[in-house]
Amino acid sequence: MGARICALAMDDGAFELVGATTRAGSSRIGVAAGGTPFKTTDIKAFSAISGVDVVIDFSSDTGAQDACALAVKSRCALLVGTTALSSATLDRLRAASSTISVLVAPNTSMGVAAVAAAVAQTAKLLGNAYHCSITEAHHIAKKDAPSGTALRLADAAKQGGAGVRPDQIVSIRGGDVVGEHTVRFAGPGEYIEITHRATSRDLFARGALVAAKWLHGRSAGWYTMNDVLGLPAR
Repeated sequence: MGARICALAMDDGAFELVGATTRAGSSRIGVAAGGTPFKTTDIKAFSAISGVDVVIDFSSDTGAQDACALAVKSRCALLVGTTALSSATLDRLRAASSTISVLVAPNTSMGVAAVAAAVAQTAKLLGNAYHCSITEAHHIAKKDAPSGTALRLADAAKQGGAGVRPDQIVSIRGGDVVGEHTVRFAGPGEYIEITHRATSRDLFARGALVAAKWLHGRSAGWYTMNDVLGLPAR
C-alpha cells in the first residue's frame, strides 16, 4: 500500500512526496519509494519532517503510533488507514486530534463509505423483522479477522437499528482476494444483499490520496471517510 500511494502521488500534480518511511530492519530501507528519487528510511530516524502537510500511514499498530508521533512533531495532518488498531493506539490518536487533524479510516475506498451509508439506511427502513449478517473474504495473508471494514459495516447496521451478533460476521481467508464484503438482511420471504468488491489495491491508495487532499488544511479534530464524502458522522 505504501509503495502504491507513493507511486500514485507522484503521478498527481497536487502532491509532492517529501519522504517515505518503513519499519526498523526492513529490507526496503534504502530502496526507492514508488519509483521516486526519495529513499525509504526508518521512521525512528525522524524527530520531525519539515515541509510536510499530511502523513499517511498504512502499516501496523506500532507503526500507527510512530506515524502519530511524527505527525504531532511535524505539526501536520495524519491519515491512518491501518486496521486492527489497539485501544491504546486509538487513545493516542484521539489525544493527537486535539492539536492536529486526524482521519482514521479502516478502509479508504469511496465505495465502502457509500455502502456503509446504504447499510445504515437499509437497516433503518427494514426494522427488526430482518436479520443482519456479514460475510467478508480476503487474501490468505491478511492478519485481522473480521476485517476492519466488516466491523465498520456492522457498526453502520447497528446505527440503523439492526442487531448484528458476532457469530453472524463470517471471515474467509484464501487465495489472493483483494477484498469482498456482503451485508445481508434476511426477512420474511426475501433477503437483500449489499456487496462491495475490491478488484485492485490501487482503489485504497487512490481513496487515501482523495482523503489526504480533503484533510489538508483542516482544523484539529477527529475525522472519518464519512466527513470526506459529506455523509452524516458515525
